[in-house]
Amino acid sequence: MHCCNIKYSVYLLAKQAFLNQILMNEEIIFANDFTALSSQNMSQYCTHALCHSGEMTFCLAGKSFRMIAGDCVIFVHNELITDIRATDDFHATVVYISYAFLYKNIPRNDYDVNGKLTLLQNPVMPLSETGQKIFIEDVALIRNRLEYNTHHFYHELIGCYTEAFILDLYDFHAQLYGYSSVSKQSADIMNRFIELLRAGHYQTHREVSFYASKLCITPKYLTEVSNKVSGFHANFWIDRFTITEITRLLSDKTLTLKEISERMHFASVSYFCRYVRRILKVTPSEYRSNRLES
Repeated sequence: MHCCNIKYSVYLLAKQAFLNQILMNEEIIFANDFTALSSQNMSQYCTHALCHSGEMTFCLAGKSFRMIAGDCVIFVHNELITDIRATDDFHATVVYISYAFLYKNIPRNDYDVNGKLTLLQNPVMPLSETGQKIFIEDVALIRNRLEYNTHHFYHELIGCYTEAFILDLYDFHAQLYGYSSVSKQSADIMNRFIELLRAGHYQTHREVSFYASKLCITPKYLTEVSNKVSGFHANFWIDRFTITEITRLLSDKTLTLKEISERMHFASVSYFCRYVRRILKVTPSEYRSNRLES
């Protein structure tokens, strides 16, 4: 009987370790490139990467960026990233962490809002040699401890290492851009505003008044909060999400301008064209032609 109990206990331990590994493999994904970003499921993840060699270019909301050796990028909204192109010698350490896991283990301070909004404007951070070393060591710690899945406090352990990694990223960012405190109320408003945009409301509503109504505040107050927290008016963020979807649709040459205009609920094709020209400084047709030529 004693032998059977031992075997059963070992079985339960092995089973739990197996389930832990499956769960964490879904929560934290490691890679050497950005191939996984082509999957729609990756909108539920935050991307963290350090370039070791080569070069990569990409677009965030229609704006072009470049990543070279020593650069760290953080994509807080993977669905906004388009036109990824890498040289043959491109190599990076890439870590995708699910938002579900991050929300449970994210450091309890207000810097999360500042960081996310700044990274939506420019997700590239050049790191010093020390910063690169810290990034690599943090990722190695998480990766190595993920394999130790028989730990009785496995999820708490991985959560602690992940929190340390995020705090180091906060520090890299603060060293580059400085640190400014945001009130809890303003942070909450901006978080909920961005989440409404992430949910796709920008496809049918591009008026500040719509989002203010959803948040139970006035349009003027939403604009003031957005400007105070991010340095940009609320319309900037609405346009940011809208133009990303438009450029994605323009990349599909099977779609006509009329079809794209209708999908995005513009009143007319001419209004749609004026909107794109205002943001991208080129017409939709010119953007499409330039992309096909490149």
